Amino acid sequence: MALSGDPFTRLEGLIYQPVASRPDWLKAWRNEAQYLLYLARRASDDDDDELLQELEDQAQEMADVVESKLRAEGL
Repeated sequence: MALSGDPFTRLEGLIYQPVASRPDWLKAWRNEAQYLLYLARRASDDDDDELLQELEDQAQEMADVVESKLRAEGL
């Protein structure tokens, strides 16, 4: 699993991004994102490139959605 400039790194950055006030959906989203990163680490360890690519696509989409939500809520 690459560590710089990839969707997994972006997702991890969003998990730990400080926010002024935490919206109700953020805790559940963080748990889901952490689980996706866990699955990606396992896929990387197992050399499962197909699953890793699928998870990378999901991480990209997840990061896009949460960035949009945070922007919309002014966080």
